[in-house]
Amino acid sequence: MPGNLLVNGIVLSSMPIGEYDKRIVLLTKEAGKVAAFVRGARKPNSPYVGISNAFIYGEFELYRGRSSYTVNKANAIEYFTSVTSDIDNMMMGSFFLEVANYYAQENADEKMRLLLLYRALQVIGKDGRDLELIRYIYELKTMIINGEYPNLFECKNCGTGDELVMLSGNLEGVLCNQCKSGDKSGIMLSKSTLYALQYVAGSDIKKLFSFELKPDIREEFIDVVKRLEVKYMNHEFNSVEFLKM
Repeated sequence: MPGNLLVNGIVLSSMPIGEYDKRIVLLTKEAGKVAAFVRGARKPNSPYVGISNAFIYGEFELYRGRSSYTVNKANAIEYFTSVTSDIDNMMMGSFFLEVANYYAQENADEKMRLLLLYRALQVIGKDGRDLELIRYIYELKTMIINGEYPNLFECKNCGTGDELVMLSGNLEGVLCNQCKSGDKSGIMLSKSTLYALQYVAGSDIKKLFSFELKPDIREEFIDVVKRLEVKYMNHEFNSVEFLKM
């Protein structure tokens, strides 16, 4: 039924509608993914010129009509200018927005997804950060939030948490030293790589991007996440093409 809804969130996408309006998609703490119209947002003197763009984090008062939302008021809290002012950061950030937009659900608890996106955008805006590593940390944590990922803490065959040395060939879990011989297509894991995977799976999002990896471990970690991405994400994101440029 009609009424007002106050939400805090990030603008995932923004597109022109008609001559002066926009339609934005928000990832919010209170209501999951929400689409809303911003009337007059494309007029030069509109108070919504800046707030209706992608990458904006803010507070939005939405009017709930019979079939859609309309933005009544909006207050920008963070613009992520360190992301939008750098082409590499912006391309990576656009990928993060697209991933969040694809998986987020309406009227769902998306607090973790919103926090992951917020932290990722904060981190890529800092000088000297490894954007590629941040990308694959983001992807793996997205799988965790989605609830579709391998068991990284116990052997998928016997259940032990000791001497875990291999990712199973079907990518559904890790195997211990005793069970690995039964899987001819498994991927051997170094202790450091396994620890990095477990850290991403189990750590608080606020601490998620706080580690660095040695070159060989970094390469192994990224390779594993790429394989998991094919199985557990299995979607071609348009913004990936820009990351290859």
